[in-house]
Amino acid sequence: MSAYIRFTRECSFGQLRPELVRAIREYAQNHRELGDVEGDVLMCCETTSEKERAGALAALLGDDPDTILYTGMLVTPQWLIWARNGDQSGIVVSSAKLQDVQVRAFASRLVKDTGMEVSGYIGDSKGRVRGYIGMGPEPAAQKFCEQVQKAIEKASPKRAKKRLFGFLQ
Repeated sequence: MSAYIRFTRECSFGQLRPELVRAIREYAQNHRELGDVEGDVLMCCETTSEKERAGALAALLGDDPDTILYTGMLVTPQWLIWARNGDQSGIVVSSAKLQDVQVRAFASRLVKDTGMEVSGYIGDSKGRVRGYIGMGPEPAAQKFCEQVQKAIEKASPKRAKKRLFGFLQ
């Protein structure tokens, strides 16, 4: 995992970078089960991640080629959707039905990085997988994580309530 300097801001869906808006709209058109993504948004954020200078070992191992990443993320009452656009890797959109996933805080001790780990059935996966959404330390990231947790609890009321995102404070 590379070390990135991340900044997360809260925004409306329409305030995401235009390429992220287009990608999410196209994804939603191809995945009708998502419903009215734009109309159902509970919260939306965007993270800008700039890669820190790679050390000699990272350069030798052929680390992630993206020097800048933009991630747009939104939560609806039933879905968590995120789109990642790397300057070299392009755009990838992922979604997870809230009742089929768990989320937890991620904070690396090896590199200065924070975010949200999503585990469960993501996208069209046939088995449980793990995804990661990198976020900055801003209050918007904390608020988004809390909103996702609340939406999961509502979508799956039998799950125990846990405060998982204190790392961002």
